[in-house]
Amino acid sequence: MAIKIKRTAGKTWLNSKSEDFVTEEFLEKIGKTLVEAVVFEAGKDFAKQGNKPTPRGEPEGIPGSLSFFDSFYHKTIPSKGSVEIYSSWPWIDQILDGRQPYPMEWLTQQEGVSRVPMKGPGGTVLIRSTPSTPTDAWIHPGFAKHTFVRRAYEKSLRKMRKMLEDQVVKTLSKMPVA
Repeated sequence: MAIKIKRTAGKTWLNSKSEDFVTEEFLEKIGKTLVEAVVFEAGKDFAKQGNKPTPRGEPEGIPGSLSFFDSFYHKTIPSKGSVEIYSSWPWIDQILDGRQPYPMEWLTQQEGVSRVPMKGPGGTVLIRSTPSTPTDAWIHPGFAKHTFVRRAYEKSLRKMRKMLEDQVVKTLSKMPVA
């Protein structure tokens, strides 16, 4: 016959709060992981473009400059236990949301712009005259919609779960035994 000698409830032995696990240091690691994943996925999209800007007349794709890839950063919000990912790239919303072709009505002689320098083949500079009126304005090809941020989050989930698992084990192993 077995005799009960002690009983404990989960609330007794796991007397901890989420703040014990989700520390500022942990959130910082999550933020770095997410930024690395976003930059990696954006790089994959750029590689699919042939590692160069999109051809003239096609919707704008991933910019080929290092400043685009360096524009991603994170902020931790310990009070909420969260991480936010940002980009300082001026047109990031158009890259992520996409944008249909649109007339560039500000680049017309009527708006006071008569000539525009453009990079030509072989690095030469061409000077082009602008259209006279907004009705004749050049058409910007728009922006292709990119999903690299969503893919980065989805692909990082397994790694972040493992990081949380390790964090829980580390935190629980430091807690005093009653």
